[in-house]
Amino acid sequence: MAATFKYAATNEAPIFESVVNGAGKKPINRVLMGTYITVTAEDAAFYKVKAFSKEGWMKKTDLSDNMGLKIFYLDVGQGDGVLIEVGKIRILIDAGPATNLYSYLTKWQYTYLLKYNKKVHIDYVFISHFDTDHYKGVIKILEDKRFTFGTIHHAGILKFAATDNPYNTGLGDTVTNNGVKYLNKIFDNLLTAAEPAKFNRDVTGFMDALLAANQQGRITKVKRLTAGDKAVSETIEGNNFTIEVLAPFTEKVNNKNAFVYWTDDGVTINGHSLVLKITFGTRTFLFGGDLNSKSETYLMQKYGVLNPFETDVAKSCHHGSSDFTEKFMQLINPYATVISSGDNESFSHPRADAIGCAGRYSRGPRPLVYSTELARSVDLRSRTILFGMINCRCNGSKIFISQMKEVKNYADLWDSYQVG
Repeated sequence: MAATFKYAATNEAPIFESVVNGAGKKPINRVLMGTYITVTAEDAAFYKVKAFSKEGWMKKTDLSDNMGLKIFYLDVGQGDGVLIEVGKIRILIDAGPATNLYSYLTKWQYTYLLKYNKKVHIDYVFISHFDTDHYKGVIKILEDKRFTFGTIHHAGILKFAATDNPYNTGLGDTVTNNGVKYLNKIFDNLLTAAEPAKFNRDVTGFMDALLAANQQGRITKVKRLTAGDKAVSETIEGNNFTIEVLAPFTEKVNNKNAFVYWTDDGVTINGHSLVLKITFGTRTFLFGGDLNSKSETYLMQKYGVLNPFETDVAKSCHHGSSDFTEKFMQLINPYATVISSGDNESFSHPRADAIGCAGRYSRGPRPLVYSTELARSVDLRSRTILFGMINCRCNGSKIFISQMKEVKNYADLWDSYQVG
């Protein structure tokens, strides 16, 4: 038969060296649900396949025409960086402070396109907020002409260069109304953000890369999101796929949109992160940027008796910081939590209380708490860091989360758990 392709339908599906008397013999690899598999021949209940340069045999019942949802929580050091694939859609949620995610995209994930000089199209980029550990890694991806983009979404707050004006914050001018301080500088379409004041160095670098990519015809649209928006709504492989925006909220002050200003610039820009809830079939995934206790309390007041935050898998807010409320964690009530943080940083993320509460305020008798930092390992022979990654796969009803074992035995490569 001519070569075709399918996807692994079960998690840690085995690839066998041979088939003897109708049974697979000697597993040589195990692949995660949703893995792309090239099929080259068939024999009764088995397909001959090729995956990751290994050839062997897989049970037909372990293969499907549907890929499902794949979420890659990348180890980007101290920061957040997530790649999502579902159907033909590719999504980035943040990209860390450096080039880890870019390197993963260009040296691993999409080499099958790039080596044939094909473009990589990212349908949606969500920048939760403009702290460098979330957006700076996007710059390198924007600068690479091999990448094209659909819509780039953001929360609307940018950082300015330092000034001597005591009334100006690093986020723009503020106004006080009824005793409450507000930030009234909100950006919508960054492609038309004509601004006389100077942005800080890293925001300037991002804006330069964004405008250049747009001039080259590689960006379709840039848009600010706010609570209540539905950024994506599709039917994929018979499952509903949506991305709902739960935050940030704006207030009307003097007939203009404004953000509540909390304590200082850092608390404010973190607290107004994009909060995204992804639904695929019957399962849900929450991404909360760098929410903190001030913003969590504010969001709980906004939603009142409603609780849109409960989810199956949560990306921990603010890298496992101690700045959270237990009540908000109780509302999230996940089966599994993924913490994205890095070594050699002064914040000591993840904090012990954040890890403990992530487990305590979870569903199920054995809560799952993952860390990109713990998923990292070191190759003792080459003395190189093997950056970690948490793999999440969903077929619309079942969720599996996996990470590689430190010793690479391809016949038993993964440490996997079913979620819920």
